[in-house]
Amino acid sequence: MSVFLLLQEAAFAQIQPIQEGEGAPNAQQSHLDHLPETPIATSTLTLTDPSGALRPLSECSGSSATVIVFLYATCPLCQRVAPVLEKLWKEKQSRGVQILGVFTDGTSVADLEKFKKDYSVSFPLFVDNGGKLASALSATTTPEAFVLDRDAKVRYMGRINDLYQVRGVQSQTPVREDLREALSDVVSGTAVHLPRTLAVGCAIVRQDPLPAATPASQESMITYHKDVAPILRNHCMMCHSDGNAGPFTLTSYDDAADWMKTGLREIKAGRMPPAQVESDLVIRNANTLSAEELATLESWIKSGKPEGDENSAPPLAPLPDFSKFQEDLGPPDIILEQGEPFHLGPMGSDVYRHLVFMLNNSADLRVRAIQLLPSNRAIVHHALIGYLPHSEAQQALRDCGGPGPSFTVGDQGPGFWARHGVGFRIPPPRPDGMPLISFLSAYVPGTSAYMAPSDADFIIPAGSDLIAQMHYHRTGIQAEDSTRIGLWLRKDGTIPPKQMSIRFLHGDFVVIPAGIKNMKVSGEWAVPEDCMIAGIAPHAHLLARSMDATAILPDQTRFTIAKVPHWQYEWQQPYFFKEPRFLPKGTKIRFSAIYDNSAANPKNPFSPPRPIFLGESTTDEMLLPWLLLTADKTIDPKGNSGFPEFGASVIRGNLLRDLYTDHLPFEVQPDGSVLRTGATTGDGKYYRFKKPLDPTLPPSAYEDQLP
Repeated sequence: MSVFLLLQEAAFAQIQPIQEGEGAPNAQQSHLDHLPETPIATSTLTLTDPSGALRPLSECSGSSATVIVFLYATCPLCQRVAPVLEKLWKEKQSRGVQILGVFTDGTSVADLEKFKKDYSVSFPLFVDNGGKLASALSATTTPEAFVLDRDAKVRYMGRINDLYQVRGVQSQTPVREDLREALSDVVSGTAVHLPRTLAVGCAIVRQDPLPAATPASQESMITYHKDVAPILRNHCMMCHSDGNAGPFTLTSYDDAADWMKTGLREIKAGRMPPAQVESDLVIRNANTLSAEELATLESWIKSGKPEGDENSAPPLAPLPDFSKFQEDLGPPDIILEQGEPFHLGPMGSDVYRHLVFMLNNSADLRVRAIQLLPSNRAIVHHALIGYLPHSEAQQALRDCGGPGPSFTVGDQGPGFWARHGVGFRIPPPRPDGMPLISFLSAYVPGTSAYMAPSDADFIIPAGSDLIAQMHYHRTGIQAEDSTRIGLWLRKDGTIPPKQMSIRFLHGDFVVIPAGIKNMKVSGEWAVPEDCMIAGIAPHAHLLARSMDATAILPDQTRFTIAKVPHWQYEWQQPYFFKEPRFLPKGTKIRFSAIYDNSAANPKNPFSPPRPIFLGESTTDEMLLPWLLLTADKTIDPKGNSGFPEFGASVIRGNLLRDLYTDHLPFEVQPDGSVLRTGATTGDGKYYRFKKPLDPTLPPSAYEDQLP
């Protein structure tokens, strides 16, 4: 058995009607065209080895089966599967498995060796002659796998696994190893259970001849340097540049020519740029392309992607140095260091880890700006930054400081993990209404410091530590990160600054039934005091498709606070407004979200779908946006930022979930009190506690009482 890897040049031409590489949810993977009946002519197809010698494909074939996988070196999906294929090679080579990496014409020996070193592959590498192997198999996507039996007949074609069912959307279901399963079937001589799937990744498109430009058209022609580069600088290069989170760069003409076809499809699908939002207010650092910008990119691709004259184009502003704290604010007054690096292995699911930055301040801190600064921006997908009491942080480290459920080989580092979304117990507020736990800001690639409005401050209560919920994104290689947090304090006492308050809004529901595609959940909150709205942070889990929030003033004037047309759990963040908007007492905030609990949702955490109850686990669901408000005092102090009603609904949801699953984990004590005696964990199993517990405790309190 052999595995061939073809790394294609991204020679993208004009957009085709077929969306190669888009993929499809698992529910749509079993209704595809049949496989070709004719065996592959392995004796006439040749490969070039690093020395320049030609070798027939038949010489490279395995004794029991041949697997061909097409890859492209900078395709992010290919980077993720490289260690998967290496592991498969090491496991199967004793049974006739041989992995050959096959690049297209023009690839240098140095390029082959770099890929081999970067992704620690041990199989030999070759070059395809004119893309003949890809043409013979009608390959359209990287990565795309083809399993041939000993007679060179295709027995499987499609994706490697279902980590990504749809491009740009990471699955939350257990990974289905499609290639591995098909390989086992072929080697054992049985029929392949699922012979075809849709590959997910980057499209392979043959380069069409460029149209000839006439002298009259050259002056008005859309070119890279004059028209395309400024768009990429404003919307893409902050992430897609050297050392940043984008899996490939978009800082040169060659980059744009390679990637804009795929990039434009991602933009139109709403997956790029990430964390898009619409609002009647001007959002600081919003990143949504206009219709005119999209039209420019489309026209450039259709006209053959002319480069133009670099010297005649306006110069681009230099990219910020994202390795440093925001320089125009001056040095931070406080810099908090991560105690030790976090090590992230090359394979597995993404990791969510709560890092504790010990502050334990003796007095309240008034903070005008806050910035999180990773040392390895390529693996930090995003982070949420907040504070909690020092005692709570230390307890969380003691209770959950070990390896998290998504840890795999190579993962190690500080912090703690938590099953539920908040990550820690919610303490009651101080007597003056100040919440003792709250989010403050966020980090997403391409952003700098989060700044409070000029007349307001973030308040960090005395005795707090900072916490960063880090989303670490694997890149196919072993990596590590050491993050820092910088705080700029209020020093001008002549201006009495307002206080930033956070109000959580709770959309109340019980369950999202299995199979439903468009369930709407709504909520409303009346503003109790005059205040200013400075920002909003939408929040839900995996099933949400879209979200919106509207303000209705007492005079019935209304405006859209935020509308998220394509909700992405992986890219959640707060949005700050350039100019805060006044909300008079009595203003109603209406908010809603649409949920999809069908098999067609690639983010569905269960396959087949099951009823999803309101709860705090990632595989539960919620609607819990938070408003960033400024006022002279804490807004609605007795409301505790909306958490009491949310907590009560979670308790109700847990009870109804247990009723639904025929688990009744409560018993009446002799004194008439009701205690909880067990819980259903994320694996769907019911466990009885070692001792009865107060039913109002959060799920994190159950863990040390489970067997």
